[in-house]
Amino acid sequence: MPRTPKKAARYEPPDFVHAKKKKAKKKPAPKPKKKTITHTDDGVPIVNASMAQIRKGLSGKAATQLVRIPQVAERSKFYVEAAEIIGERESHALPYHGGRMWKVEVKVSDDKGAYGDNCKGKGRRSNNNDDDEEDGKKKKKTNYNALTPLFRWYRGKLELATMPHILESIEEVEHNQSKAKWARGLKNIDVSDDDSSEGEEDWDDDKYIPEAEKNFTMEISALTTSAYEDSSHPLPDIRRVWISPDMQRFQSRKSAIAHVEKLTKKDLLIDRVMFGVGHNGVRLRPVKPTRKLALEAGEARFVRDGLWVVGQEEVWIAKRREVYVKKQEKLLKAQEEQQKDDSTSAEGGEKAIDTESAEVPSASEKVKTSVTKSQEPAATNDNTKDDVTMEEVAEKVDTVVAVSSEEVEKVAESSSPSVEDGLDNQSSGESSKTITPVESDASTGDVPTTTTDGKPKAENPPTKPKRIVRAPGTRPPPEFVPSTHYCLTQAQIDKCSVACNEHFEKVMDTVKARSLYHELADGFDIMRERGRGRYDMELSAFEEKDFSFLTDTKKAAWMPIIHKILGEDALLVHKGCFLSLPGSESQVYHQDGLHLNKKVHKPCHAVNVFIPLIDYEMSNGPTEFCLGTHYLGRENFVKEMVYTPCVTAGTPIIFDYRLGHRGLKNVSEVTRPVVYLTYSAVKSGKEFRDEVNFSRKRYKKLGDFVEKKLPRGERLKKRRKVNPAASSQEQNACIGVGSVVVVESRMWPGVNKEGGVGRVTNIHIPEGSEAEGFVKKYDITYVLGGKEEMVEEEYVSLSVDE
Repeated sequence: MPRTPKKAARYEPPDFVHAKKKKAKKKPAPKPKKKTITHTDDGVPIVNASMAQIRKGLSGKAATQLVRIPQVAERSKFYVEAAEIIGERESHALPYHGGRMWKVEVKVSDDKGAYGDNCKGKGRRSNNNDDDEEDGKKKKKTNYNALTPLFRWYRGKLELATMPHILESIEEVEHNQSKAKWARGLKNIDVSDDDSSEGEEDWDDDKYIPEAEKNFTMEISALTTSAYEDSSHPLPDIRRVWISPDMQRFQSRKSAIAHVEKLTKKDLLIDRVMFGVGHNGVRLRPVKPTRKLALEAGEARFVRDGLWVVGQEEVWIAKRREVYVKKQEKLLKAQEEQQKDDSTSAEGGEKAIDTESAEVPSASEKVKTSVTKSQEPAATNDNTKDDVTMEEVAEKVDTVVAVSSEEVEKVAESSSPSVEDGLDNQSSGESSKTITPVESDASTGDVPTTTTDGKPKAENPPTKPKRIVRAPGTRPPPEFVPSTHYCLTQAQIDKCSVACNEHFEKVMDTVKARSLYHELADGFDIMRERGRGRYDMELSAFEEKDFSFLTDTKKAAWMPIIHKILGEDALLVHKGCFLSLPGSESQVYHQDGLHLNKKVHKPCHAVNVFIPLIDYEMSNGPTEFCLGTHYLGRENFVKEMVYTPCVTAGTPIIFDYRLGHRGLKNVSEVTRPVVYLTYSAVKSGKEFRDEVNFSRKRYKKLGDFVEKKLPRGERLKKRRKVNPAASSQEQNACIGVGSVVVVESRMWPGVNKEGGVGRVTNIHIPEGSEAEGFVKKYDITYVLGGKEEMVEEEYVSLSVDE
């Protein structure tokens, strides 16, 4: 075979070949190794913490060093602790709303994969190494030289070194509210109202002092400042989400503070109108608010607490007014005592003072002196007053005659405080009043009633009563009359009470007649047992026009409040009555309905209206509410949030359908009836209806009521037409062996005797029948068959034919 020629080699220049060989032999330059940073910018030493040190802890010299935690999992655990501290500090920096705090979700992470938050309670990493192994990737080794946030040893434990600076950056919103203050207003307890020793005296000046909150501050040291300002090690990434007490979420602190201002205004309005507490805790005067202001404050409290008690804005007024009245009585009493003291001191200055024991003469001596001096020429020498002594004055007034008491008073008022001053005034040329001597009857010693001119002497003019000047703070409070425009009248209360009791008696008579005790435990369509001794009843009487004051949305007194909550298109979807019998136990804490949306909290969609038909007292088992539990995520029972309104009969209590509550035990001797109404908001043409609590399909139908039996005496009179006026003893005396009688049916638990028409075969008369109270018993043979022995005479009567 011919040989195939070889291909000619491609010509390449020698320089190109040489350059290619050199390039292939060249090796890449090694990367420069990163230097391990062992100190901060300020020269503070940095060390890596081992697992043993993290678990056991260190102290002493280690407190002066900053620490790096290379392990991502361990660093995530410390981030969880940091998130909890930051979240709690953020929550306490914002004011309470309705006794509930803000919640702040905090997430702490770094760029190396460590992550921790205060939501789940466990730290986790954003890039899980277990997932990498499942994907076929190798697990990354721990980098001991990685630049991560620094930690420090604090009280034997590791924590973020920059934590003091992070807490310092959280500004606290100024407020004068706290959980203790809210609880006092919640229970309608006013320290000044109940404390008669302190509250009545320092009532106006007593102001609320907010309690000191938990201290979350940490001291900033040179070590923490060095870690905070270091340029090599980054700060952890902290993200916050603020959740308000009314379950609204905010991504920034600025928007959260703006919402705080809105909530604070609502709280101030509620405190002012509902509890009579003004700004900074100052107690207000007991003045009834207007109806418009009461509706506005009531709506604010309903949104916050889920409860609206009609007349709640007037509870504190009555208590506060009693304190005001007591305070005024004290002030007026003190004022009267002061006036008495002043009048007593004035009279004491006018009374005579003994010249031997007192240096200043009395008013009568002043009068005598002035009369004597008026009869003598006035002295012009100034030295006269220095030469006059008490003895000389006494000698000059020996001839002074008696004067009337009225003139003595007038002269005493115009006279000087001392004799020397009076003499000085006369010597100086001042005019002194001259009193004409009045001669008295020597025989009687009486002062004549005529003057020297012969004219009758004027009688003393009537003295005007002194005007009482009230001290500051004694202005009486206005009269207080409780409002009743949203309540039932007494006639309406009585009508509802009669209807509820009659319905209960009819149902129980039917159950008794048909022996439906086991079925009663499961419930009927018109009556269900809600716990031991508690019955929920649906009354057909409420459908009548006589009860339109309950069912008609245009006539019901509380409809303005319902429209304020649910809107103008609210509808009545259910009505009934609760009965709590004496001895009933407390209910289990529950909510009547759940949230329609389980992800986002929505406004109220339905309300219950409870109207007690007797006055609520703690003994007869009122309804206990846990305020604020109508919010999504806050449904749990909290003891500090419990509120039990004790209102008078006919006062509505309106609460959110989702609010947690329970009926307390009835330890009284009376039955507690409560009328309840359920209203629903209409949205998109549909209204809410509870198909669980109010579905008749779940329960057995009771049927028609059994006619209530007449009392035994009435039944005997009805059957005995021979002589209805005769007594039962006289008629029973006519019954003998062979008489045709009618025996009543006896149907109750343990007894099943149908009775009927029969003939007496024997009569049992006990020994000592002549004594009062003996009971005859008969043996009966029934016409339709059957016998019965020892039938008591109260169930036996003569037949009409007999």
